[in-house]
Amino acid sequence: MLEYSSSDSFARVRESAFWLRAMEQALKQYGVSLGSSSQLAPWITLPVGQPQFVDQALCSHGWSEALKVSEDPHFALRMHRVFVPTPFATLALAAAASEHIEAALTLLTRFFSLFSIQLKLMCEPDDEGIALTLRPIGSPHQQHVEAVIGYLARYFNRLDLDDQGLVRKLQLVRADEDPEGQRRLFSRNTVEFGDDYRLVLDRRLMHKPLATSSPFILPRLIETLEAMQAVLPSHALSEQVKRRIHLLLGSGDISAERVAAPLNISPRHLRRKLSQEGTSYEQLADDVRREAALRMISDGQLSLTSIAYELGFLDPSSFTRAFRRWTDMSPTAYRRALSKR
Repeated sequence: MLEYSSSDSFARVRESAFWLRAMEQALKQYGVSLGSSSQLAPWITLPVGQPQFVDQALCSHGWSEALKVSEDPHFALRMHRVFVPTPFATLALAAAASEHIEAALTLLTRFFSLFSIQLKLMCEPDDEGIALTLRPIGSPHQQHVEAVIGYLARYFNRLDLDDQGLVRKLQLVRADEDPEGQRRLFSRNTVEFGDDYRLVLDRRLMHKPLATSSPFILPRLIETLEAMQAVLPSHALSEQVKRRIHLLLGSGDISAERVAAPLNISPRHLRRKLSQEGTSYEQLADDVRREAALRMISDGQLSLTSIAYELGFLDPSSFTRAFRRWTDMSPTAYRRALSKR
């Protein structure tokens, strides 16, 4: 596993090196290259093999150089039109193989770090629908965030095979004096400007069956994604904690003490560090349980009582209360709804 490090304050936040190669591929449309940078040249010529990671400083340097040599302020927003990195293609394929859009969202959220380690994908209901918001980890370059939102918009627009308006709104953070140019890049969608990057999806389409669904292929793709995720650098404590909680599910004890022990920190220190990352142990445990619950119920292999205990709940009624909080439905109603599709 190759890594680049520096003395920058955010050097521990790393990113997959495929982003530098993706920039180089996109720059071919402009007839220019990142090769003139002595720092970047070795990374864009490396053969694709074992996982390679660069620190956030070098990735941001790549974006700055790409912006400069392309002379295009919308460079990152155009990338999805000319080149799709393999990790995103794999993740998108697995999501498309899910039963419905909500299941696809659950999978995208779970494995999003395969696409970008510098961002977290938050999926939350809001007044207009289901909002997918990109939250920065460290200090990612704005071009990086714009590239990611562009790929997400591309994915959900293509998933909307019947053109039912799945993407209700695309929100960008205005970075230049050409908002109309940004809107033209996403002419299929309503583009607005705000304080963060987000997509808003139509809530009414969340349980629409996907024509691309494949119960046979999906488990095999998930195995591939899990293997890919296992080699990612765990710069964020929250990601390490979530992986540890996943491992402990079914043991009956997912306490902070059991998670903290192999990390060689005290539970109190664990909670303090998670607070610095803008989350909490309880929130992470809740996220993991929700993701696992939706997956297990969709699989249909276990009874609801067994799922409750697999997720570490003390009794089925505690699981039911939590599930209602997550979905506004009971586990029984959710499973019944799935069986009718």
